[in-house]
Amino acid sequence: MLAGAGHRLYSAPTQRDDAATAGEEIRRRLAEGDTDRALRALLQLNDNLLAERGLVRGILGLAEPASTQHQVWDAALAGLVAWRLREEGLPAPEWVSDPSRYLHTPATLEVDPADPTPPTSEVPDEFAERGVLVWRDTFASV
Repeated sequence: MLAGAGHRLYSAPTQRDDAATAGEEIRRRLAEGDTDRALRALLQLNDNLLAERGLVRGILGLAEPASTQHQVWDAALAGLVAWRLREEGLPAPEWVSDPSRYLHTPATLEVDPADPTPPTSEVPDEFAERGVLVWRDTFASV
């Protein structure tokens, strides 16, 4: 079936979920109104990307996630993948540069209303470029 649709299936030496899987989890959590768990899914993708090196990291960012139905989260997924692939010197897949992955007006993920909006100097460049205002420290592994 894949070949008939012009696609192939490949495997990668990892057991970590990719950006498309994380995007689906985020979409599901947002549909339930659970932004905390949506953020956890984004952070898990961050950890997955950081745990891999080279081409395997790139593979985790290759497949385009379906829309989460929330543009700021779609932009955040693109920003995260672009950031972590750039760190490895890897090219970003085309989907991270799609205009739908950029916000016209900068916004936060609105997880905690008490969380202040970060200054641009505290936002990873790849997020800031897409208009997603999220603290760099959010992605520090603990």
